[in-house]
Amino acid sequence: MPGMGLTAIGIAGVTISYAGIAHTFVDGMHALTGLTMFVGLIFLSAGILDGGVSTSNRAKATTLVVLAISLSFGAAALIFNSITTIPTFIGVMLIVAVPAIVMAYVSMKMPQYAKPIGIIFVLATGAAISAYVAFGLYGPSQYLVPQEEEIEEKKISAPSVPTAPITANSILKGSSVQGAPDYEPDVASVPSGNNIEWTNYDEVVHSVTSAVDAGETFNSNLINAGEKYLLDTSKLKSGTYEYMCIVHPWMKASFAYGEVSTQTTTIPEQEQMDSQVESPSQDVAPTETVPPVEVPAEQVPPTQTAPEETTTPSTSTASDSVMVEMAEGSSANTECADKCYVPSTAQVTIGGSVTWKNVDTAAHTVTETNSKFDSSLVSSGGEYSFKFEEAGTYDYMCIVHPWMKGQVIVG
Repeated sequence: MPGMGLTAIGIAGVTISYAGIAHTFVDGMHALTGLTMFVGLIFLSAGILDGGVSTSNRAKATTLVVLAISLSFGAAALIFNSITTIPTFIGVMLIVAVPAIVMAYVSMKMPQYAKPIGIIFVLATGAAISAYVAFGLYGPSQYLVPQEEEIEEKKISAPSVPTAPITANSILKGSSVQGAPDYEPDVASVPSGNNIEWTNYDEVVHSVTSAVDAGETFNSNLINAGEKYLLDTSKLKSGTYEYMCIVHPWMKASFAYGEVSTQTTTIPEQEQMDSQVESPSQDVAPTETVPPVEVPAEQVPPTQTAPEETTTPSTSTASDSVMVEMAEGSSANTECADKCYVPSTAQVTIGGSVTWKNVDTAAHTVTETNSKFDSSLVSSGGEYSFKFEEAGTYDYMCIVHPWMKGQVIVG
C-alpha cells in the first residue's frame, strides 16, 4: 500500500507540473516533494500511533538524517530568504505540530491523561489566540491594525525661471501665408545678458529654429497657437543668428546678440556730409580758391574708355562633372533669382554628375520639383552630388529658401 500510494502521489505531482497548474517544471517538482512530505508525515504519525517509536539503530539514523536535512533547510530559509512572513508561518506550524505530537505520545503511553491534556492544549491555544488578537489590536504596536503609510510629500521643484531681462519677439498672425509678415521684429537687437521670448499670435503651429545648423544651436520645436518659447542666451556668443520656421520655411528672421544698445540710431552718411558742410569746424581753415590752370590742347591725353565688365555666364557647357555653388548670401537675398545657384543652369552629359557646394552661412537643400533627387539639408561648407543617368531637364529649388532655383540639362 505505501508503494502504491507514493507512486500515485508521484504521478499526480508530475501531472501538475506539466498541466500548467504549476508554472514551470521546477514548481511542479516543488509540489511533488511537498505532497510526498505530507504523505510521509501521515504515514509516520500512523506508524507511531500504531506501534510506537522504533528504537532500532536504522530508525535512529533515519530520524537523525531527516532532522538534519529539515533543520538545514529551515536555517537556510530563515537566513537567506527576505520574505517577512516566514517567521509567522513557522510559528503557526509549531503551534499545530507541538500539541499534536504531545497529544499523540500521551494517548499512546498514558491514555488516561489524553483527554485532560487535550483540553489543556485547546484552552492554551484559545488563550494564545485571544491574547495575540487582543494585543495585536489594542497593544502598544497594534501589529494587526493596517498602518497608514506616511507618504512623504515630495517637494516638486519648480522649473528654474531665468531671471535675466527678456527681449520680446512675436510670431505674427497670418504668418503661415507665404509672403505675409512673419517674425516681428525681422532683425532684433538683443543686449548681452538678455533672454529672448517668442509669442505665437498665429492660429497654427510654428517654430524658432536656427537656420545655419538646422536647429543645433537652438530649436523651439513646435510652438502651439498662443504659446511662448523662451531662449536662454547664456551659452550664445556675440553675433548674428538667423532662424526660420521648419513648418513654413519661408518664414525667416534674425537677431543680433551682444553689447547692443536698443536706442542706437544711425545717421545716414549723406546727412552727416550735409551737416559737415553746413556747420564746418572752427579749427579747419577755409579753403583757398585756386584759379584754374589752362593746359595746352596738345598735352591733354586722349579720353580712355573703361573696359567693359565681364560677367560670369549663368549657364555652363556640357561636361561629365559640373560644380554648382550655393552662393553666399542666398539665404537673405530673396531677389537673387538665377544667382542663388552658380551656375543656375548646369549642362551635363548622360552619366555625368553635378556637385553642389554650400558656400553660404546658412543650410540649404537641392530638391528636384518632381522628387527625382533631394539632398536634404546641406550645412555650410557641405556638398551634395547626384549622377544623372537619363536625358532631360531637371528643375530644382531650396525648400528652406524657395526663391533659390536652378536647372540641370542632361544630354
